[in-house]
Amino acid sequence: MTLLELKEGDTAVISRISGGKGVLSRMAGLGLHEGKTIRVVQTAPFRGPLLIEDVLSGARTMIGRGVASHVEIRDDKR
Repeated sequence: MTLLELKEGDTAVISRISGGKGVLSRMAGLGLHEGKTIRVVQTAPFRGPLLIEDVLSGARTMIGRGVASHVEIRDDKR
């Protein structure tokens, strides 16, 4: 399951990030890594970006759907 499959308000844990150096570097720069619990705050219409929140720190960031497709998650069910 990828980050793209979550709905607004859903919480999940990042289980794996796939992709090349560019994707991995971008995600590391945003502080997103395996084991991080995130929440989808908003999904923009017309295939726009996703606003996600680090559940622990409350930090928010927007990521495009292309990058989000590389983020595998597992449901947190909280």
